[in-house]
Parts: sequence; C-alpha cells; structure tokens
Amino acid sequence: MDDQNSASIVTDTQVSVSTEYISKAVSSSLIAHLKQCYLEGHCSQDEEYLCKEYNGNSHALNHKYIDNIRYIPIKDQHQVYAVIILINIEASAFTKRLADIAPLITVSISLLANQKRISNLPVAKSLSENIVEEERSLVDAIFKHTFHPTFIFDEDLKVLKANSASQRLFNSNLDRGWPSIDILLKKFIPHTASSIFMTINKFSFLGHLNKEQWKDVDFVHNSYERAKVDIKLFSLEYSGSQCFGLMLSERHEKDDKKNDYYSSLQRFNALTRVVPMAILQLDSHWHCNYANETWTHYTGQSVEDAQLKGWIKCIHERVIEDVLYKIQQAATHSKPYKGEFQLKGVDNTTLWVSINAIGLFNERHEINGFIITLNDISESRSHAEKLEKMARQDALTGLCNRSFFNEHLKVALSRSKRHGITALMFIDLDGFKHVNDTLGHPAGDKVIQDVASRLSMVVRNEDSIARLGGDEFSVIFTDLKTVDAVIPIAQKIVNAINLPISIGSRSINISCSIGISVTDDKITHTPSEMLNKADLALYKAKSLGKNQFHFYDKKLEENATLLNMIRADLYDKSGNNFYTVYQPQVSSKTGELIGFEVLSRWNSPLDEDIPPTQFIQLMEDNNLIHTFSYWLFNDIVTTTSRWIEKGLLKPSQKIAVNLSANQLHSSELPSTLINIFSQSSAHPKWFTLEITETAFIEDPIAAGKNLKKLKGAGFSIALDDFGTGYSSLNLLRKMPLDYIKIDKSFIEDVLTDDEAAKIVEAIIGLSEMLNVGVVAEGVETLEIKEWLENKSCLIQQGYFFFRPLPQDQVENLLTNQIADTINIIGHHN
Repeated sequence: MDDQNSASIVTDTQVSVSTEYISKAVSSSLIAHLKQCYLEGHCSQDEEYLCKEYNGNSHALNHKYIDNIRYIPIKDQHQVYAVIILINIEASAFTKRLADIAPLITVSISLLANQKRISNLPVAKSLSENIVEEERSLVDAIFKHTFHPTFIFDEDLKVLKANSASQRLFNSNLDRGWPSIDILLKKFIPHTASSIFMTINKFSFLGHLNKEQWKDVDFVHNSYERAKVDIKLFSLEYSGSQCFGLMLSERHEKDDKKNDYYSSLQRFNALTRVVPMAILQLDSHWHCNYANETWTHYTGQSVEDAQLKGWIKCIHERVIEDVLYKIQQAATHSKPYKGEFQLKGVDNTTLWVSINAIGLFNERHEINGFIITLNDISESRSHAEKLEKMARQDALTGLCNRSFFNEHLKVALSRSKRHGITALMFIDLDGFKHVNDTLGHPAGDKVIQDVASRLSMVVRNEDSIARLGGDEFSVIFTDLKTVDAVIPIAQKIVNAINLPISIGSRSINISCSIGISVTDDKITHTPSEMLNKADLALYKAKSLGKNQFHFYDKKLEENATLLNMIRADLYDKSGNNFYTVYQPQVSSKTGELIGFEVLSRWNSPLDEDIPPTQFIQLMEDNNLIHTFSYWLFNDIVTTTSRWIEKGLLKPSQKIAVNLSANQLHSSELPSTLINIFSQSSAHPKWFTLEITETAFIEDPIAAGKNLKKLKGAGFSIALDDFGTGYSSLNLLRKMPLDYIKIDKSFIEDVLTDDEAAKIVEAIIGLSEMLNVGVVAEGVETLEIKEWLENKSCLIQQGYFFFRPLPQDQVENLLTNQIADTINIIGHHN
C-alpha cells in the first residue's frame, strides 16, 4: 500500500495473541496502533521497534505483560503487503541479540518471485546449470538470513556453510575454519551427538532421512554457561551433492515457564477433583472463578451457581462479614487464615467446616485473589463440644479450670460499671515445689485438694474459684461496694491455708501469696489487664516475704519497665551499662589485703539508683541471669588476668564472686565457667564462688554435684549470709566449703544485741570445728572490728576498711599494697 491507499483496501486484519495474557481490549489497541503507523498519513515501509526501556510512554506498551513490540513490513520496492507483529521478542541467552526475521522475509519474497520466473523458462539442458546456480543462490540467500544457527555439511561431515547466527552462537566463522561437524557437536552437545551421527549413518542404507529432531537438549557453551536447545536434522542437495542441514533453536525461560504453568494448571485441576475438601478460588473482589465438586457435595450448590458472589449464599449472614474481614487482614500480613464456621446448604441443612485461606499476589505483591479450602468437621465438632463440657472442670479439685475462668472474667468485667467493683485474686502456694520433691506428687495432689476445699469455705457462693494449673488459684469477686471489702477475705484465705494439712500420719504447714487487682470506675478493664496487674501484685507479695497479700499499684509497673531496660542493656552489642566494683577483704590484725568481693552495679537509664538486689532478682525471675553471668565472668576474668600478668595479685589473694540460685542449679554451670577460665591466664585457684544456704537447699542434689565439679577444678567455695537461712548442720556437712561468711545483719548488732553476739560466736566456733575459714562482712566501726578480733575472726570486710572500689582504684591499691595498709585505710573512705 502506498500513500494514496485508503484503509478500505485492508479486507482482513487479524492479530494472533495468547489470550492468557492479552485481552481483546489490548488486541484492539495493537490494531489501532498498527493502522496509525501503516494506514493513516504517510505509509512507513521501515521496521519499527517499541520497547518500554526506551519509549515506554507509547500507549501500545501500556499493558503490564507487554515489554516490547516489533513491526516488520512485508514489502518490495512497490508496496507493503502485510505487517508481522512480534510481541516480547526474546534475545539470545549468549549473544543477547534479537532474532533477525526481516532479512528472511525479504529473501522469501525474492524466492517466490524468482521461482515464478524460473518456472516460466523453457527447460533446456543449456539452462539447467544456470537454474541450479540460480537455486543455489536462493538457498544461500535464505540460509544467510535464517535467524536460527544453521549448518550445511557433506557426507564426510565437513562444514560447507554456517550462517551468521551460528557464528555468533559458536563465536567462530568459516573463514577461520570450522571444525568438522562431529567435533563441533561432541563439544557443545555431548549427550546428543552420538544419536545424530547414528541417524546420518542410517541415511547411507535407507536412502532417505526420516524427520529427526531432538528437543530440550543441553547446550554447553562453556564451563559456566549452559542452555537448552531444540535440534532439527534435514537432508538437501547443495551444489549438486547430497548434503545435510542442522538447525538449532534456543529454548527461552518463558517457554519453559509457560509449559510449567500449563503442567501446574493440569495438576491443580486434577488434585482439586480428588481431594476430600471444598476448594474455592476467588479474585480480590470476592468473586468466585473456580469451585470444585466437593463444594457442590457440601452445599448442594452447582458450580455455576457458586460463580461470582453466589458462593456467599452458603455462609450464614452473621459470620460472613467477620470471616471475609479476617481473611483480608491475614492476607495483608502474608499470613494464612484459619477458622471454623457453619456452611448453609441450599436445602437449609448446616455443616460445620474448618476454613484455611491464603492470599494470592501479583508481581508487585498486591493481593489479587484468595484460595480457600473447607473441610467437614461436623463429627469432630460434636465430639469436641462434649469434651468441652467436661473440660470446664478441673479434674483434681472440681473447681473451674482456666478456660471457664477466662469466660467468667469477661462477663464479670462487662457488668462491673453497673453492678459494682470486680476484684481478681491470684493465689500461689509458697514452696509447693518442695512438697512435691520431698513428699512426692500424691502428697502434692492432697495439698492442692485441701487448699481448694478451704477456698470454697472462705469465699461467698457467688464468687468464682478456679484452679489455673499447678499450685495457682484465682478468685473473681463481683458486685463489691468498696475495695476494702476484699481485705478481710484475703486475710481469711491466708489464715485458712496456713492451717496444718494432714498427709498420712504426718502434718505439714504451707503458706500462700496473693496478688489483687480491682476495677476502677474511670477506665474500662480488659481481662488481660486485670490478669497482668494481679500477677504484678502477686510478685510483690512474694518479694516482701510471702505468706501475705498485696494490692496492685502503679509502682509495680516500674519493675516491668526496668526489666525491658535490663534486657535491652544485656543484648546491646555496642556495650551495656553494667559494671563491677570490688570490696577489699583484709586481715584486721596486719592490714594485709586478703582478697576482694566482686559486686555488680548498673547505670540504669532512670535517674534513681537501682540496687543489685532488685535488678539481679528481676534477672533471676525472667531467665536472664545466665546471660548476665556470662558477661560478668568474662569481665572479671579479663580484669583479673591483667592484674595477674602485671604481678599485682599475690597467690594468697582471692577474688570472690556470688552465684545465684538459678546458676547453682544449672547443669551447664561447671563446663561454662571452666571454659571461660581456660581461655585466660586466670586459673580457678584465684577465685572463690559464694553461694547462699537458701539457694543450696532448693535443689541440694544438683547444687552438690556442681560444687564438687567446681571444687575439683580449683575454685574455693564460700557459704554467704550464713545464719539467715535454714542454718542446717547436715547441709554444712554435705557442702565442700572453704569459708563461711557471717551476714552483716548479725555483725552490726553484736555490741547491742546479746542474741546476735551469741550467734556470731557460735558461727565462729562452728567454722573452727569444721576447719573452714570465717569472714565477717559489714564491719563499719573500730569497736566491731576489735570485738571480732577478740573472737578470732580476723578476715573482715566493710566500710570501716573500704567501700567498694572501681577497677582503676583497686589496681592502684594493689600497686601500693604495703604491710601497714591498715593504718592508711583506717579512716572512713
């Protein structure tokens, strides 16, 4: 068509596309663009290439699946006959070049024109050679512009011709000399070469070549590049001789993905037909575009009726909005949704189903649909409802269990503003683990049953009692006029549990701690808030000495804040705010430095000082003590190793470190400490590990094993705060002790309290009989120092001698240690 042609000469315009990706609207857009380029205005006879990378503003490239378009006019010097449209042309994996189809089309037209001219010539022998030569020229022209790599070779496997595509793919050309075809194939397609040669050999016997092709063949380009190719072998006459042609076409990733897609689609359709659950596929507007046969079985609804939003008719109106919202929310966070609800059949029958739903996403991670599966759980649901009725009651005590308790608490809180104050008690038995460990679990069960009975007798009939698990109980009080109404009830509970409990022929005493939270008219309370507040109050009652109750107040939340700060500091890789100080232990007679006790300190983000007893206890209660201990021992070992290497520490001087109860009971403690010390110059012989009697008695078997291992590794062992715990002589006999430390609460009263003085004298005498050392801590006056000397307690520590010192001051003290240190430090520092 030339410039004068009108659009009316176009009698048939057709665009062949994959309907999977391109809609009719996009096809129409392509046709409009084609007419604009070749029919309207000046008729272009040039090839045109549109690519999003370069000219993405073209309306023909607006579709998200179209990356490039190539228009190739079929023409001669007179007119354009047709236009070929290529969409998303693939470049070669190796050459990165586009397939060049335009020259092939040009040569094809030339071939047709010349074929017509040759067929009109008289066939004479004088012209036969010219015709052969003419045909050879046409074959050469077509061969030259074939965009697939193609070879022509003779029966001796010598390469006669190779087109430019072959030269690009194999990075060679005929001018440099192609190797024979067998060498070439063995190198680049080693797994298929033998099959091709066998086919060529058969040609000599059969006289013809069957249509032979090999698909999905491994093409080894070099040591690190591989691809898949399809291979076609054909025979032809070339220059009057029998020859063979070999054509290779690269397989592109999109072709494989398309095949994988159809295979996956077939598998999906097959699986959804046989799985015993209903399956729905929805778009982002909740329109159903697929429902399997099980859906029809569940609901009685046909697949056609389930299309679009018809499927929603089979879900009860009271739950559909909530279900769809939860599915959408879960998919937004890339999570599956799971739930249960009732399906409603077309005959009004109901069916309990479990639902699983996941979101489907496009390449921009936008939700474009959902897959929903539903499974019939009617039978198991019926069974579960029966079990749930049984499960509301605690089997051991007959009280409500946790499940029913949570439901009742929700109801109680919902009515508290109208009917009065609601109070929640958390009750925990003190030392119940010791009962189980020493008397056995049957005895523990008897204790739990007696406690449940006593609670039932103390509280009102309208109050709800629940056993939450183990030795934990809870009571919900409703319709209270004042908060003070809870106080006498709480005291009655404490007193009732304090009464002796008979177990067989023996009687034991047990106590409890209670945490109480109450509602406030000014705010709305949730169950979780009430539970958390009662738990904080219970923890406070425990920390105050147990066997008592405590109300929640806002100050209790400070511990939760502190805990978050502690956790942040412990896991801060840039360095935490914990540090150590050292309190010297001296010989009161000579002033000689005997050693140091390591004390932990914390520069908390709060303005106030947080004592070690508080932050250490928080670590103990929240399983952070092992992390802190690992940091602490590494810090101590590093510092002590430096002092040892400088010769500042004497072999007789010891560094004392406290072990917590959790550490003492951990089976990993010995190996962890020994490993830390083995990596430094600080041998365990330089260190004393201090434990409390209370920590030992909580688990004497585990503690005893650990202490023996640590003692064998070279550590000294000291019993700290002796006199404040059980003071069991039997336990003293079992512990591998080197020192006993007398608690400062006794030391500070020896001059004013005869009982305290007698206890200290007894401890000193006991240590002499057991042949262990004795250390007095908390010595703050000259009079107490001299009193202890008179009682033969010479190793002392306290503010009279030294306050705890930072590391640099300790190092200065060690550097200047002299015999009359006591004269220098006798002043209050």
